[in-house]
Amino acid sequence: MFVSRRRLILAGLVSLTRSAVSASFAQPVPESASTPANARFVMPSPAGNGSGDSWENAASIWQLNTMIALAGPGGTVYVRADAGPYLFKAIRVTLNRGGSAGNPVTVMGVDEALAPMKATVIGTRTGWTLPADPEAVTNVRNWSVGTDTFFLKAGADHLTFKLFDFQRVGQAFHLTGRTHRNITVSDCAIYNARRFFEHDPRTSHVNTVIRNVAAVGFSKTAIRIRGDSHNVLLEDIALNSGRQDGDNFATGVECNETAHDITMRRVTAMNCHDTHGSDPDRFWNADGFASERGNTNILREDCASSGNTDAGYDDKGTNVTNVRCTATGNKINFKVWGPSTKNIECRAIDPRSRGGVGPQIQYYVYGGEAPNVVGADVFIKGGVVSDDDPNTSVFLAESYNSVFRIAGLNITHNPQAKLQQELGGWGNVFLYGSASDTTPPAITSAPSLTAAPDSNFAHLLRADKQVTWEIAGGSDAAAFRVLADRRAGTLMMSAAPGAQTRQVVVRASDAAGNRADQSITVNGGETPTVFFNDKFDRADQELAAVADWTFIREGGGDGAPTDVAIRGGKLAISNTAYRGAAFASPDCGFADHYVQATVASAPSTYNGLLACRLADASNLIGAEFKRGRISLYEGADGTFQELGFVTEGPVVGDVIRLEVKGSLATVKKNGVVIIGPVTMAGTNATGTRSGIVSRGLAVDAWIDVYESGPL
Repeated sequence: MFVSRRRLILAGLVSLTRSAVSASFAQPVPESASTPANARFVMPSPAGNGSGDSWENAASIWQLNTMIALAGPGGTVYVRADAGPYLFKAIRVTLNRGGSAGNPVTVMGVDEALAPMKATVIGTRTGWTLPADPEAVTNVRNWSVGTDTFFLKAGADHLTFKLFDFQRVGQAFHLTGRTHRNITVSDCAIYNARRFFEHDPRTSHVNTVIRNVAAVGFSKTAIRIRGDSHNVLLEDIALNSGRQDGDNFATGVECNETAHDITMRRVTAMNCHDTHGSDPDRFWNADGFASERGNTNILREDCASSGNTDAGYDDKGTNVTNVRCTATGNKINFKVWGPSTKNIECRAIDPRSRGGVGPQIQYYVYGGEAPNVVGADVFIKGGVVSDDDPNTSVFLAESYNSVFRIAGLNITHNPQAKLQQELGGWGNVFLYGSASDTTPPAITSAPSLTAAPDSNFAHLLRADKQVTWEIAGGSDAAAFRVLADRRAGTLMMSAAPGAQTRQVVVRASDAAGNRADQSITVNGGETPTVFFNDKFDRADQELAAVADWTFIREGGGDGAPTDVAIRGGKLAISNTAYRGAAFASPDCGFADHYVQATVASAPSTYNGLLACRLADASNLIGAEFKRGRISLYEGADGTFQELGFVTEGPVVGDVIRLEVKGSLATVKKNGVVIIGPVTMAGTNATGTRSGIVSRGLAVDAWIDVYESGPL
């Protein structure tokens, strides 16, 4: 028996993806025992009177819509598979008829005896054969894209298509009605197509099932789910683009617009390739699986994605869950942009860059676009990360305020590879824990607080282990927010008139996803709860050795984390570099805030700054003191402008306080204004961080009892 190369390729694809495609993929469709009464018959060439009531009077494929109507709900249209191929040269089959709920019309390939057999459909797409080399790329830019096959319009609902072999077609299935219902496609093969299952923008399909499909060679999205499509099931599907490049660009399965509630089981997507017009200096797209913002509730089980020039899984959707999924040899194995993604027992293996800009990464997350925007929340439980390439980044967080929760993950990487890194932002956090940890965090911060009338309020949330925070409820939840910075735990409430009492519930979540809630009551009163203070009453150590203080590496400072340390229960400055070293205390979340400290010594030279609106060592509002002088400065890009000064210096025990509110800055000593209010030029006008900057000569001790908070 002669077996064509194309059939060998399809058989090989199914064999290669056996781990991701269930045994049911190979099971034959049960044979029909007898011809149903409501049956119609289609052949490549019509026969007899062409009425479709028998093989002797078979209708043509171009009469399929009429045959569906005649078969009626629960009926079957048999498409003869052993009488030659169906040639689609310029015309597509348009359908606007179907079955009814619970009684679909089935359109299926069979032989003369009605035994299941794939009917072959051949279009006009430029001919192609899958290269023997799986890395070989074919440029399809100037190809004939091919004709559509089944073009579904409004009314084409409750239809089942099975046992078709599509070759050289443009789009096997193209849906155009506003909402299609109960479409099932199964037991199909496709070789060299533009797309397999497509529908127009802002159109939807509901209760769709696609299963037992093998596709080799496609240059756009093989399966697209868009509009408000929902209750969609994909099962036992193998998609190999074959590196068809130049059609901007191939993707295995793509969800976009507001499609939701989508399940994929044992679906593989591989070798989607994009060279961005053969430009190595541009970003190369092409993912195995993708979802966009607006998509929700996507579940993938036992899926696999490999050999794609961008991501194996590229998700911007919300509530995306991958269970026992594998990503191998993609430039980025798992790429996350959306607010909530879970990977349970997944495998990320040997990422590989095939070109274009950007590094190869196991797990990548893109967070908030700005410092005040919450980024993604990625939960990784169990599974494997494995690679031995020193050029691979394992966990990379770009932009702002994302969290990786990593519990029980088996990680293997080259010693020279970066385990975790931030890029182009901050506020990202990497939490590591055990998959077996079921102990919720204990919240240790106070549940009862006081806020002053007409003043902003901030409260530093704390737990017995590293967590992230969110608002979980409460009668006044809308009045509160949590700082977007994932490293922080700042609960904020904007200024409210009068002595109001408000209640909110906060939630702490740890690396393993364990949660704890706390109800917090904020009472009105004249003496507000202090947001943050540090008495430095601990063993000698670097200031940044505790989580409350963050050494700011960016912004032109040339100091080191060792430049500021606790010595003898006070804060000391040593080895100060010329451009300084900046340390931020917990962020209160408000641009109107203060910082104060008790003077521990009155040095003869300037040594450090108490800083508000602290961006880095070069950009801040700062108060500086020495023997015989206290000054107020505005630092912008490393240039410090003195805004005011007094020639009466502090003595040990004095409290120096800097306040910034709107465009005004004020310095107080022991509660009395000594400088200002002075108008500032606007440096970092929305900055909410405070802290200290070492600048000048060393001093031991410098300050004692640091405090900061909102105004």
